[in-house]
Amino acid sequence: MFSLRRIDDVRRLRGPLDAAQRVVIVGGGYIGLEVAAVARGEGRAVTVLEAEDRVMKRVTSPVISTFMQDFHRNRGVDIRLGARLAGIEGDAIGGEAKVAQVRLADGTALPADLVLLAVGAKPNDDLAAAAGIVCEDGVVVDEHGRTSDPSIYAAGDCTRFPSRRYGRRLRLECVQNAIDQAKAVAAEILGKPQHYDPVPWFWSDQYELKLQMAGLSDGYDDARTVGDVAAARFSVEYRKDGRLIAVDAVNDGRAYMSGRKRIAEETAQSSS
Repeated sequence: MFSLRRIDDVRRLRGPLDAAQRVVIVGGGYIGLEVAAVARGEGRAVTVLEAEDRVMKRVTSPVISTFMQDFHRNRGVDIRLGARLAGIEGDAIGGEAKVAQVRLADGTALPADLVLLAVGAKPNDDLAAAAGIVCEDGVVVDEHGRTSDPSIYAAGDCTRFPSRRYGRRLRLECVQNAIDQAKAVAAEILGKPQHYDPVPWFWSDQYELKLQMAGLSDGYDDARTVGDVAAARFSVEYRKDGRLIAVDAVNDGRAYMSGRKRIAEETAQSSS
């Protein structure tokens, strides 16, 4: 059984994955689907177990979810929605635990040589909490990365910062946030403060698909599909109160870049 949190986890996974023929992935988010694409591309039997009624439900709309589900299924991935894991079963061979199958809550048993848990992560804010710093599902910081202790700063996936752009505190699990927020913290320490309130952006490569996402779509009241879904080149624009708040683009870099620029302009208006 494996999980992916650090680069060392990826290195440890490579050998067992090479030896596996039947891979079960628990979780249909970015990581789960990216690994599914790699394993299926190498000819392995892949099953994805997703507890929700669609993949990537936390981060995108039904249009993108349905497209990704269909694409993976057409490549031979067995995606099971509403599937809840009850247990992982196996044997001890030569003193080493060896997975044999996973069992679902409905009693279904699925044979497996390798199981990957890709069900998300919790922010590691234990040290900050122990130090008496305010934490709320992450270390609470201001727009400059300063914590409740004015002499301590924090940046990255573990922080929750205020966004006037989206009208709430955000905690972003992405490379962009880790790098750019750290730059804002450094600027504050050097006496050159910057107000950190980015347009979030993310990406995911699966097979020949490049999914690029700008902004945050949760809370949208209007979604419009632009382009050709059948040709796997399209985008979905999300609006709230008439303003563009997010864009998801599949194999359409122009739509992504244009959308990201428009989101910056229109959400800046809403926060002024």
